[in-house]
Amino acid sequence: MGVNALFTAVSGLDSNQTYLGVIGNNIANSNTIGFKSSNPIFENLVSQTLSGTSNSQEGLGTDVFSIQQQFTQGAMENTSNPLNMAVDGNGFFIVQAPNGSTYYTRNGTFSENAKGQIVDSTGQNVVMGYALNSAGIATAGTPSAITLNTGAIAPLATTTANLTANLNSNISPQTTPTTTTGTFMGGYLTSNATTGSSTLDVAMTYNGTPGNAPTSLLIGNGDGTSNLYSVLSYTDNYGNIFKQTGGQWTVSTLGVGAGNPYTATGETINDQTAPLNITSTNITSVTLSSSLTSNILENTAISQQNLGITNTSGIFSGSDIQINTNDSTAANAYQFLNTVANVPSSGNSVNLSNAMPILSGGSFTAGGQVISGPANDYYSTTINVYDSLGNSLPMTVTFAPSPSASGDWNVYYNINGTAAQRSSFSSITATSAPAYDVKFNSNGQITSGISQTLTDVPNYVTGATGLPDGAAQPLSIALNLTNLTQYAATSATTAFTQNGYATGTLTSFTVDQNGRVSGQFSNGQTEYLYQVALANFISPTGLTSEGNSLYAQTFASGQPAVGVANSGNFGYITDSALEQSNVDISSEFTNMIVAQNAYVANSKVLTTENSVLTALESSVQ
Repeated sequence: MGVNALFTAVSGLDSNQTYLGVIGNNIANSNTIGFKSSNPIFENLVSQTLSGTSNSQEGLGTDVFSIQQQFTQGAMENTSNPLNMAVDGNGFFIVQAPNGSTYYTRNGTFSENAKGQIVDSTGQNVVMGYALNSAGIATAGTPSAITLNTGAIAPLATTTANLTANLNSNISPQTTPTTTTGTFMGGYLTSNATTGSSTLDVAMTYNGTPGNAPTSLLIGNGDGTSNLYSVLSYTDNYGNIFKQTGGQWTVSTLGVGAGNPYTATGETINDQTAPLNITSTNITSVTLSSSLTSNILENTAISQQNLGITNTSGIFSGSDIQINTNDSTAANAYQFLNTVANVPSSGNSVNLSNAMPILSGGSFTAGGQVISGPANDYYSTTINVYDSLGNSLPMTVTFAPSPSASGDWNVYYNINGTAAQRSSFSSITATSAPAYDVKFNSNGQITSGISQTLTDVPNYVTGATGLPDGAAQPLSIALNLTNLTQYAATSATTAFTQNGYATGTLTSFTVDQNGRVSGQFSNGQTEYLYQVALANFISPTGLTSEGNSLYAQTFASGQPAVGVANSGNFGYITDSALEQSNVDISSEFTNMIVAQNAYVANSKVLTTENSVLTALESSVQ
């Protein structure tokens, strides 16, 4: 029987040595991210019976039946990497090795590789997840390798805008109505003009007397301002070139176009029955006396500076002026906002500060009311809107007091330096402007004109097929003025928002509690990209460790249940954080003492039994 005691002691030594090895491994990995501590499970070996009864069984020692990992929650440590993740609760991250093998881990030390893939700490295994649409909803039911699209996102043209502002109720209605006389020459550039250009392609019309043909033109800069240039010559669509001779524009070079109404050089600009009228002749180019000082885009307004009016009373330099067109065609009826550069001392006219477009139906003849007032009675606010190419275009909204009544305002829109068509003027008459665009009640609340539809590159532009910068389609913006008020306070804007944006590149990431990875782009937009997949097991202790904090599925663990964080039995994900090892050092030290004492005790059994056998051997001899 003594030999049995030796083997029993040896089993105790072996088992407790294993115990110490487990403790050593736990302590060694106390700082390993996502590490789970292990405990050995001891069992007694089959006993032998001395006399055939259970009360005479002698034990044969112990053995380590299994080593089980403890999947208790580890502490969270915050990091500065937004792709670091920690599962708080049940669940494992799913990663796929280059050979296609699938592993599971609690180590969320993730990063982005050169291919845009999210990989684990080894840099080889790709994290699995679900691709998301713009609403953050998965587009497929099976997880795939998370590959972030680091390319530029497409721009979005502005379609809606919301303005929250107050208009000063102490502004009085404008009271300086006058009517205009004569004609006004204007149009648009039909192609881009670059710095240094002196001959410009234009679409302009003129059907007035030679004395009123402008010797200088205002050319827009694309930002709402204009520069004044002297004119050297005009060219019409027959090829006739007109230059000034004796104060009149005469044909200096005779064109060869078919149907040319001019027959000789020296003819004045109004020698024909309908000279330079849209029905017979257009001006197609203009040559300036000096070159352009900046680049000008196609469709930018170009016009004469002088506007004839019958009465300049109450109009001063710096006054804002609202000019109504006199056109019987509803599509051409329009009202412009401009600023008076100066009022000539002689004659019934004013000089405008900015270029104005011409109507497609012919000359610009102002009619009905010309409303003017001090510049500080007008309130403007600007926001950048975007076209289909992602170009940023300044849109300015200007509120001008109406002459009708207190609480009535006209509203003017300018997009990229060009007056924008507004829906409220679709029913304008040829002789008068609408009484107002927006109206407020006695409580300062807006009651009319709450919604405005603005169209860039107005429909009166001859041949316009797109935006000045070449975007595929004109802007059409629904402007919401619901939050506009009129109180006794300084006019001011509280908020001005719009839904468009330029193209942008990926700059950073965030991960929410559901594991949805969102990308922040350089244009200020945020888009859902992927949602990290999680797996759960009926028996996680059945998983087998593969090193590098990776686990593999076994028969004992069961099949994985795959889903997403914060749903079902899954925990939630904390971003910019890592789950620390769940090793409790104080407990491990206690276990070490226990294992050491057991090991020493078993060694004592071994030495004692050895002494007994030695004494027995001596007595036999």
